[in-house]
Amino acid sequence: MEPMKREATARICLVGNAPTREDHSREIDAAKVVIRINNTFGHGSVTGNRTTHLFLINCGGQMRAWLDDAAFRQMPALLQAEEVLLPIHPAKDDLIEPPLTRDERSAPDGRNYADEALATLTSMGKRAALVDVEHFLKASAILGYARPEREMSAPSTGLIALLWALDTFASPIAIYGFGFDGWSGHRWDREKAFFEAMHEAGRIRLGSV
Repeated sequence: MEPMKREATARICLVGNAPTREDHSREIDAAKVVIRINNTFGHGSVTGNRTTHLFLINCGGQMRAWLDDAAFRQMPALLQAEEVLLPIHPAKDDLIEPPLTRDERSAPDGRNYADEALATLTSMGKRAALVDVEHFLKASAILGYARPEREMSAPSTGLIALLWALDTFASPIAIYGFGFDGWSGHRWDREKAFFEAMHEAGRIRLGSV
């Protein structure tokens, strides 16, 4: 049985972090659902002010830096978000063959800060949750991995956010701010091909960067 979808919405937007050439604030703020990721480029300006769901990467140094920074708690998109979602479920480490050791799980680049992040967010009164590990597995398959592997290219937060949105809301989903470049640890070519395939299928609408 397919997972139950949330109430269908008139308009859903997923906003990435690529610098935008155009001002999309009006159409984004008019949406019923606005999903943003990580540092929320353009929030408060060219990508509008509205945020209903915020994805924050919880594995590696970025989350550790946020947790150590008092300013994190005043991040406008975080304060505004109705729900905060953490995309990397710790259970994926048990699916690697053999499972990651304790030392590997505590390494600075590989550590999953899900527990600490959830504790911090709930102490702020935020509704927060881990995304199901199945979304990480779907993202891994898009990147060419039958199962999670050591030293694999990591799925981007944006890819996992899209898979979650496709399973949660009715299509189509309007996409803004995805340039498919940046950190070399992602397989941008495969992610771009997946977004384009979803566009051709009518499930998303790719806006200009």
